[in-house]
Amino acid sequence: MAGSQRSALVLYGSETGNAQDMAEELGRLCARLHFSTDVDELDAVDLNSLLKHQIVMFVISTTGQGDMPHNSLLFWKKLLRKRLPPGCLSQVNFTCFGLGDSTYVKFNWAARKLVRRLEQLGANRFFDDGEADEQFEDGIEGAFSNWGERLHNHLLEAYPLEADQSPIPDDAVLPARWSLAPALEKIKDSSNGHHTQDSEPMVTGPPPERPLPIPDGWTATIVENSRLTPDSHWQDVRQVSFDVQQRPAGEVLQTNPGDCLTIYPKNFPEDVHRLITLMDWTSIADVPLVLSLCPSLPRNLFAPQPCTLRNLLLENVDITAIPKRSFLKSMSYFSTDEYHKTRLLEFTQNLYIDEYFDYATRSRRSILEVLEEFTSVKLPAERLFDIFPLIHGRDFSIANGGATSPSGVGTRVDLLVALVRYRTILRKPRQGLCSRYLASMPLSSTLVVSRKPVLSPIHGSANAQRPLIAMATGTGVAPVRCLVHERLSHPNPGPMLLFFGNRNREADYFFEKEWEALHSGGKLEVFTAFSRDQDKKVYIQHLVKQQADKIASLIRQGAIFAVCGGSSKMADACKEAVFEPYKSAGEPEERERELNALTWWQEIW
Repeated sequence: MAGSQRSALVLYGSETGNAQDMAEELGRLCARLHFSTDVDELDAVDLNSLLKHQIVMFVISTTGQGDMPHNSLLFWKKLLRKRLPPGCLSQVNFTCFGLGDSTYVKFNWAARKLVRRLEQLGANRFFDDGEADEQFEDGIEGAFSNWGERLHNHLLEAYPLEADQSPIPDDAVLPARWSLAPALEKIKDSSNGHHTQDSEPMVTGPPPERPLPIPDGWTATIVENSRLTPDSHWQDVRQVSFDVQQRPAGEVLQTNPGDCLTIYPKNFPEDVHRLITLMDWTSIADVPLVLSLCPSLPRNLFAPQPCTLRNLLLENVDITAIPKRSFLKSMSYFSTDEYHKTRLLEFTQNLYIDEYFDYATRSRRSILEVLEEFTSVKLPAERLFDIFPLIHGRDFSIANGGATSPSGVGTRVDLLVALVRYRTILRKPRQGLCSRYLASMPLSSTLVVSRKPVLSPIHGSANAQRPLIAMATGTGVAPVRCLVHERLSHPNPGPMLLFFGNRNREADYFFEKEWEALHSGGKLEVFTAFSRDQDKKVYIQHLVKQQADKIASLIRQGAIFAVCGGSSKMADACKEAVFEPYKSAGEPEERERELNALTWWQEIW
């Protein structure tokens, strides 16, 4: 099939936005080959949609313990319906690209489960699936680029163009998928190109406190924002606590261990003003926009009405993100300097992927900084959503049992937040968007948050009777604390072991008094490793090996393992410290089967 019949559907299941970015890139790839292309999240389509397209492409990440992303759970339930006949998808030609992290036991399971189920229903693979590993030297970007290049060549061969057609060249700008042009044209029509600002826009201070219309959101008030580490310590770790208000109908937020509270950060006015000035958007930045005039808008755009271009930049558009290669390519289209254009395009080529990583990823350059460097680039405001990424909510593991707030109304939620500050080869200190946002918020500030439920639960009365072996480093102790609280709420919980590691006891022993009290009361065995407190570094995996006999006994009692922290090396080392002694102490094949059946719950970030 060719010409007008060429159609492609690109679907993504994404947690942090990486799979979505890659799906959008696949959409552009197909558009350049003259496919009529739709790109959307998995939960937005039904199974009949798969039958209406010549080819279907899936990009899906694995989250949690081999789980499907939250925005693909409804689609997955549809696929699993028992009444579906085996050949119902026999007309579907598909391929799949999976994103995963090989430090997890169930690496890339979401993609593999999806492919297996599609094939059970008769779907046919038209191109070999691809997989990316967060641990790859070139990251997931490198794996995706290589796979995408091979896919492009296959599509040209398997779905040839008409005789009078040729691919749309890379140096040609594709039509905008989402355009602000109708809303901006309304401004020009109503003001004849002139607008007088009644008052000076806010260009300094903290982000606005205006609530965002988050679907299924909860209004929360900050009641604690206290630093747990000494002021002299290199890392600022805080306990940030919220009182989450009950809803007007009386509904109260309920939480479980492993749940996350999602915070939606905003940009700072001075950064937004720098961008507006740099892009020559000053004359249109503060005029009200009627977004309903736009034929389509990005999914997950949470824009209060009324709004302006400045509002969108403050609250919705991520101008501090590390630029993807697709962003740099978009910049090249609007550069008036040949050197700038050539340099930007080099970053997008597979041959120069190392240069891209050195320039953007390793140095942690922000979009704003890149635009300030390539001053010849003037991006059109109507392409705002087509070029810039949206701000994604940041997930933080809930660190307490979701107790009723002291006011007696609503829910108290504790978070353990390490503020992201660091230096790179650029020397200028880097700071995470959400870290800066939270640090700027005084007590009593109000914002809208959402709850992300755990997908592989290890709580509940039955699980509480099983032994728990928790291994946590740094702020990874937050979900462990929540789980311990929950287990203690059930009668006669099983034995609990906590292996906690960090750099210094005096600076980094989070919730020390709680752990010591539980240890003294015989409710929790605590083993600590503070790597910098002695000449020879000691890590938690060393302590785990020392307790091999005790751990082996608990494995045979159906123990739950929880491994949480910010290092994939730590997770691998802990797994080895558990698995190797256990396998070597008995019949290898039998022990291997027992280890494969373990409940191994892991959260690494």
